Order: sequence, then C-alpha cells, then structure tokens
Amino acid sequence: MKKIYLLALFCAFSGISFAQLKVSNTGKVGINIGTNTPVSNLSVNSVGNSNSALFVTGATNGIWAERSGTTGSSWVHAVVGSAPVASNRYNVGLRGQSYLTSPLGQGRAWGVMGIGGNSTTGYNYGVFGTIYGSQNGAGIIGTINNNQDVDVPGIYAGYFVGNIRITETMYAQTVVEYSDARLKQNIAELRTAIPASKGVSTLNTVLQMTPVEYNLKQQYQESKGDSATVKQALYDEKSQLFQKKHYGLIAQDLQKLYPDLVYEGGDGYLSINYTGIIPLLIQSIKELKTEIDELKSSGSSETKSAQPATSLSPDGTGTAALYQNTPNPFTQSTRIQYYLPSTITKAYLCIYDLQGKQLKQIHIAERGEGVQVIPASDFRAGIYLYGLIADGSQVDMKRMILTE
Repeated sequence: MKKIYLLALFCAFSGISFAQLKVSNTGKVGINIGTNTPVSNLSVNSVGNSNSALFVTGATNGIWAERSGTTGSSWVHAVVGSAPVASNRYNVGLRGQSYLTSPLGQGRAWGVMGIGGNSTTGYNYGVFGTIYGSQNGAGIIGTINNNQDVDVPGIYAGYFVGNIRITETMYAQTVVEYSDARLKQNIAELRTAIPASKGVSTLNTVLQMTPVEYNLKQQYQESKGDSATVKQALYDEKSQLFQKKHYGLIAQDLQKLYPDLVYEGGDGYLSINYTGIIPLLIQSIKELKTEIDELKSSGSSETKSAQPATSLSPDGTGTAALYQNTPNPFTQSTRIQYYLPSTITKAYLCIYDLQGKQLKQIHIAERGEGVQVIPASDFRAGIYLYGLIADGSQVDMKRMILTE
C-alpha cells in the first residue's frame, strides 16, 4: 500500500513538471510555453524564433551567468560570444539592445553596460574593445542616427561619427585638425574683418576682442522622466579644472565680431572655436608689420608730411586735424602736431593701449596749430594709439611706437 502511495505521488509531481515542458515533433524543446510549439531549439518562457538556438525571456534577467570555482586558465569568463568572420555577413560576437521605436520619456536604456573595478590598479575596464589583424578598423566605434555601416579609414583605438562631448579635461599629446585643400570650398584670402562689408582691418577687429579670466560655475544635472528627481553636480569641485583660473573670451561678445566662430549646443550654451582665432591673429600680425615697415621706411619724408597743411579762413576757422607723431618709432620723446579751429570749445589729446584702455588725457586750451611733446618715460615700450577729441567727437586716431 505504501509503495502504491509513493508511486501516485511521483506521477502527480511528474505531471506538473512535464506540463511545463514541451517537446515538438522536430525535437525542439519549450519550457513554460503552455500549449504553444517551440520555435527555437530551446525556448524558455517564450516560443523563441527560428534565428535563435536558445531563446530565453525573464521578468528581471533573461539570462544570468556567473563564473565560480577554480580553473587553471588565466582567462575566465561568465559569458563568451563568438561569431567567426564570414563573407557577405555582418558578424557580431555579442550584441546588446535596449530600444523602443517610439519615445517613452521614462526610464533609462543601455544597449551594453560594463562594470569593472578593484582589480590590479590601472587594469580595471568597464568596457574593453581592441582590434586584431592588419585591416582598417577601430577598437571602439561610436555613431549616431543608427549608422551601423562605417568605413574606418585607418587603424584607430576609437573612431566616432558625430559630435563628442567631454565635461572635464581632455589629455592628448597632439591635437590636429583636417585642413586639406581638397576638403574645402569657397577659399578666399583673409584680408578684412568679417563681414567684409565693414571694410575694417582684421587687426582693428581683433583689438576689439576682450580677453577675460574666470572660474567655472558649478552646473547641475537633474534626472528627467522618473518619479524621483536626482540632482548631480557636473564638476568635481576638488579637481584642477574647477579650482584653477581660466583665460579666454566671452562667446556672446565674440559673436558680435565673428559669429562663425561661435556655436550653440543642444543645451543652448555657446561655445567658441578657439582654433579659428589663430588665422585672425596671424593676419593681424601681418597687418601690424606692414604698418611698422611703412613707418620705418618713411624716414625724413615723414617729418615733412607731418606739417600742418590745413587751409584756414581769415577768421581762423577750418577743419580740425591730427598728424602723425615724429619721430616714429621713438625712444626719448615724440611730437604730436594738431590743428584746432577757433570754433572748438573743448578739445583733448588721448592716448590708449591696444585694448582701448585710456592711459592719458591731455586738455588742449590753445587753438590753431599746436604740438604736444610726449616723453618716453610716461610709458613702457610698445605700440599705442592716440586720438584728438574735439567737442565730444573723435577727429582722428593714429598709432605710435615706443622702442627701448
């Protein structure tokens, strides 16, 4: 009687187990798929598909593989994916996908997530990619817009198609930019400021740039689309990047002079193409050298040309004028000549540095032809601007050069 009871109990449990296991007439096995016919060789919680030998679905994890125990091998793996290279095929060793055809607006999606840490210091990798063989390719490739067929024109550790953003410091031995003439169109020699319709020299436009020093302001990122909002600081406030002073330009100011050097990001913040400023500096140096050479080559003829040539009316009226200083360049002192008609009520001679900062203002009380002597001891060696202001209007602006 006892044996009969045990046999009945065994059959009952076996019935329950075999009810969850189904084998098709082609030998394919399905587990927990009800009365459906398995399509994959082994299907768990789903009928699978004809492209997969093993098909598993799960509420939290489809497959969890954990390596344990000891082995004599140096390389140990929880999961190994291998796809031998075959012609006319897209061969993928291991693929991860987390994607919806329509935006959900909640949650997070990682196609592949890798976490590595606390092994030998310096040898911890979240995600590792390398390239074998002699054919072109890259260890890591990143693209946008579902671009999955990228022709890599060389052998690289990383190759990216699309914009790349780095929130902190990028370290590199050398940074180069493509500048091949074959990649460019509408090439024109840089002669004037942009836009050229202003007719202003590049030097004068560059002089309007205002360099500043500053520290970074902490920015915060908030998680979006989930019930709990998490606010995270963008910068490590103990890092050198955050602690040190920075030097540069304000994008909004540069945009007024050279809008093509300023870019707007997807977050609405403005960025500057600092490399694009280098040709402007080169052109400014060339223009400045031309002016210096012209001043040096003028020689004695400069003194003669600097004499006032204003035609005066009998009552002493005429047009206010400012003349080139002599000598120029100078080492001890220089003379600045001018003419002011009697109708002018207030007049000043102002001297500026190349950034436009006023260094000296001289009130001129006399009218008619006059001269101001500027001693070299008032300034350091360099290039300066001087202008004549009459009744609130600038009559003219010229440059003078003080040498050691």
